[in-house]
Amino acid sequence: MRQWAIYDPQGKISRVYSGPESEALLQPGIGEQVALLSDGLDDTAAYVLGGQAVPRQPFDLHIDKPQIVADGNDTATISSVPAGTTIIWHDGQEDVVNDGQVQLSTDLPGTYTLTFDAVPFLRQEVTIEAVTAT
Repeated sequence: MRQWAIYDPQGKISRVYSGPESEALLQPGIGEQVALLSDGLDDTAAYVLGGQAVPRQPFDLHIDKPQIVADGNDTATISSVPAGTTIIWHDGQEDVVNDGQVQLSTDLPGTYTLTFDAVPFLRQEVTIEAVTAT
C-alpha cells in the first residue's frame, strides 16, 4: 500500500496516510498538500521539497560548553541556529529563534535538554549539565 505525506507550505510533514491516491488527495486540510512518501523514507526524518519527500539534513549547531556552573551567571551558548527554528526548552516551553543563538543559565543543578526543530533539518536535542559550584 502506498504512503502519502500530508505537509504544510514549509514542507513539514504533519501526518502520513496509507491508501490509494484517490483517497490520499482527500486528506489534506486547509493549506496542506499531499506527496508520495518513498518506500523506506521515515516521515519523521523527511520533509517535502518541490512536491517530493526528501531526507532532512542535520543541524550544524555550535555548543560552546556542555557543562555550566549552576550559579545563575555561567552561560552555555548554542550558536548557528537557523532563523525560524523552534526550540523546546526543558520545561516544555516553545520559542522561535530569530537571532541565531540560544543561551542557557540556571541556578539549579541538573541536566537540561533543549530540542531544536526546523524544516529542512532533523530534530536535534542538546544536553547541558548544570553542576553545583565548588
